[in-house]
Amino acid sequence: MKHFLFWFIFSWSCIAHATQISPEAGFQRLMEGNKRFVDEQLLHPDRDEKRRIQTAPEQNPFGIVLSCSDSRVAPEILFDQGIGDLFIVRVAGNVVGPIELASIEYSALYLGSTILFVLGHKNCGAVSAVLEGNTKDIEPIAALIQPAVEEAKTQKGSQLENAIKDNVLHVVKQLEEVPLIAGLIEKKKFAVVGGYYDVKSGKVEILTTPFSPKK
Repeated sequence: MKHFLFWFIFSWSCIAHATQISPEAGFQRLMEGNKRFVDEQLLHPDRDEKRRIQTAPEQNPFGIVLSCSDSRVAPEILFDQGIGDLFIVRVAGNVVGPIELASIEYSALYLGSTILFVLGHKNCGAVSAVLEGNTKDIEPIAALIQPAVEEAKTQKGSQLENAIKDNVLHVVKQLEEVPLIAGLIEKKKFAVVGGYYDVKSGKVEILTTPFSPKK
C-alpha cells in the first residue's frame, strides 16, 4: 500500500511539473494579458465551471505576482488571467518580509511557478506615506520602503514615482539574492521581473527583465 501511495504521489507530481511553462513564456503570457486589458479585449480565461473542477484537486499556477494591496490593483484582472493561473502575494507597498518571502518560496518550490512579477503602481499610498513621513502604525512596512525613498530624493523628476519604481527595483534585487530563488534562476527555471502599473491607463511598464532582447 505504501509503495502504491508513493508512486501515485510521484506520478501526480510529474504530471503537475509537466504542465510548467518557461519563465519567458510566463512573462509573455502576462504581458499579452495586460495588453488585452488595456485594449478592452479581455478574454476572461479559465473562469468557468470546467476550470473550477480542473483545479479543485490542486493548484499549479504558472506565475507569482507580488503586488500592493491597493484596491485598484487586482493582478488577475489587469493581467487577464483566471482561476489557478496566478499565485498572488499582496501587501501594502509590495514589500517583502519573512511571511511574503515564505509564500513566494512555497509557490516556486512546491507549485511549479516559474515567473515572479513584482508590481508597483502609480500613486502608491504606502510609498507616499513614507515620503511624507506619515508612518505611524505602519512602521514595519515603512522601514522596508525607506531605502527607496531616500534614493529617490537624490533623483530628478517626481519623487513619488521615482520612489515607487526604486522600491520595485530594491525588492527585485532582494528576491534575486534569496538562495532558493537564485538557484532556480541559475538553472534558468525561474525569473524575477519588476513592473510599474498605471492605475489610470491600465498599462504595466516593465522596469527590469532578465530576458535578452529578441533579435
